[in-house]
Amino acid sequence: MKKRITAMLLTALMLTGMLAGCGGSSDTPANTDTPANTSTNTGTQQPADASGGEIAKESPMLADMVAAGTLPALADRIPTDADVYVESAYSPQGETPVYGGTMRTPNGGMWYWGPICEEPLFRMLDDGSVEPNVAKGYDLSDDGLVYTIHLREGMKWSDGTPFTAEDCVYYYNYVLVTEVDNATGDVTKSNTTKYYNWYKSEDPADGILKPAQVRYVDDTTFTITLYSPKPTLLQAICIDNKWMFCPKEWYKDIMAVNMDQPHWSGETDLKLIGGEGLTTVTEEQALANAKAKSELYTFEDYTKLADQLGYRYWQYAGRPTLRPWNNTSSLTEQTMVFERNPYYWKVDNEGRQLPYVDKIEIVTMDESLNAQEIMAGNLDFCGFGTENFPTYKAGEATGCYNIKAMVSPNWTSSALQLNQTYRDAQYAELFAEIDFRHALSIAVDRNEMNEILFNGMHMPQQFAAPEGTAEYIPGATTKWIDMDIDEANKLLDGIDLISSDLNADGYRTFVGGANNGKPIVLELETTGDEASAQAVALLAQYYKKIGIQVVESPNTDNNMRNEKYYAGDVAMASYEGGTGVFNVMLRPDYLAANRNNNCWLGKYGMEHKDNITPEPGTPMAELVDATIGLVKAATMDELQAAGDKILQLHADNTWIIGFLDNSDNFYAVNNRIHNWRDGFVMCDELRFLGYGKPYTWFIQD
Repeated sequence: MKKRITAMLLTALMLTGMLAGCGGSSDTPANTDTPANTSTNTGTQQPADASGGEIAKESPMLADMVAAGTLPALADRIPTDADVYVESAYSPQGETPVYGGTMRTPNGGMWYWGPICEEPLFRMLDDGSVEPNVAKGYDLSDDGLVYTIHLREGMKWSDGTPFTAEDCVYYYNYVLVTEVDNATGDVTKSNTTKYYNWYKSEDPADGILKPAQVRYVDDTTFTITLYSPKPTLLQAICIDNKWMFCPKEWYKDIMAVNMDQPHWSGETDLKLIGGEGLTTVTEEQALANAKAKSELYTFEDYTKLADQLGYRYWQYAGRPTLRPWNNTSSLTEQTMVFERNPYYWKVDNEGRQLPYVDKIEIVTMDESLNAQEIMAGNLDFCGFGTENFPTYKAGEATGCYNIKAMVSPNWTSSALQLNQTYRDAQYAELFAEIDFRHALSIAVDRNEMNEILFNGMHMPQQFAAPEGTAEYIPGATTKWIDMDIDEANKLLDGIDLISSDLNADGYRTFVGGANNGKPIVLELETTGDEASAQAVALLAQYYKKIGIQVVESPNTDNNMRNEKYYAGDVAMASYEGGTGVFNVMLRPDYLAANRNNNCWLGKYGMEHKDNITPEPGTPMAELVDATIGLVKAATMDELQAAGDKILQLHADNTWIIGFLDNSDNFYAVNNRIHNWRDGFVMCDELRFLGYGKPYTWFIQD
């Protein structure tokens, strides 16, 4: 209750100074009465609207550039009429969108602002299906082995160079997959640091999972050939390799390649695999060439270069993209600016080139200031958690913004993960004890946690699919959620690895082994924010009652934290603020052994170079087998069986301990932002805010 009162007092103080009126960005929407270029081939001819005025076909800032001769006409910048992407602009009030203005949002990190502008080859929909996006469409052979991908004729990168199928096959064959062990099908080196098994299919000739073969057909066509059918290949591309392309001409001298060696695929016709015109580039040369392009591309080693420019490219100005807005600033600047792409390839149903908004500014600021900045009109949208809901709800009285709620597929808003392969063998053995996990779960007062952390807006729930979803298992959500300190202590008393008695500090100790007499300490990795700190403090309080010590290991750098998870044995345990699964058959990240950025899994993750094979017959061995089943599945029935097995194993073993359910994703959105759809599903698989199609938002005061 104290936290809630504090939040309300803070709101009152902010409202006192802001109810007099909202501020706002100094950038205002362009006046739709601005005279447009009237040349018939510019694409800026404006048909009369209902009031007799004219509707611009492109942003006035671009029309001015066309008129000045510094930019080609619109018709020469976008795909042919038959291939241009037509987006029906969402406008619930029947408004006519206007061009111009700048949207401002706080810097939530690259995985926040990156998806806002993202344009994948295919886009995942909330029902698990896919739709063409960068791609125009596809055909599938009768045997299910060959996908023929069709691209849009006349499409261009943001620097005006043509986008072709060669950019797709080069990316796959020389950037994503650079070396393969032909005896095992394992990718032994990748310029993008991560390679996902979901591109592999089983070769019936030898039973080995092998990467797909990607081949150039013509400038608007390429093929993806599998060894056995993979019914969710396009979903895999949406999720794990959503870009599936890069500007070859821009990359060819900054991606290391040895053209004197045979290609990993065995293909000798370089045109087919995107290798035509490539020359050998060493890692040292790649580093020098990248730096010559821009001082922004100065990296200490090639691994860093490949990770940053080959994978996380959207952080860097100058790299051509297909996105609606491109970064024009340095990562070190307090305000990052993203400006409209003159060659963006989508139009609305009136033929008006998207996006409507000229710029997006990503502002680095103390998160505690978000509320007062959105109330003052200095931010246009920002997300917030249920712990801050009273503050933002009261702030709606300023008249500056409204709260929008999006749907989350997360299973829990807070969870505890124990590394099952932690480097200290005694801890790993303890974490594998189901009674230990059971005791940790029932020692927590979920109702109190809910009140203190989330203003009572959640419900106690174990880590499991909520009722009403296709993956719901009866009883899984309520398993071990009732607090019972006596029972928790009894469970721990029955574990031979640890003492029943407490030491002078009130903690249980190890019995025997290298840690004999040492207290049981859970070191929890966290995101380092205030919410995590409060949650860990509560867990420390609860677990002290059962003789378990808890300490926080905060790390605000998401990449550094994940590196500890990738190592498999570095992170002991973690507190996660939100965990869940969109669809276990499509992306079982928190559930299966296919990804190594889950603390609970440790080195059982199959992607670890030093992967540990679990003991046969154990639940973990069954989980690994079920994960392999997902990878090898050639039919929907096989996928369903593997997915169901994974779900049941988690329900039975509770490797991830959940505390509370998850509610909606909340955003405060300035009233001048139009076309923001309420209630869309927001998650990683659908690319967060990107699923709300920000390129259709417009500004009107």
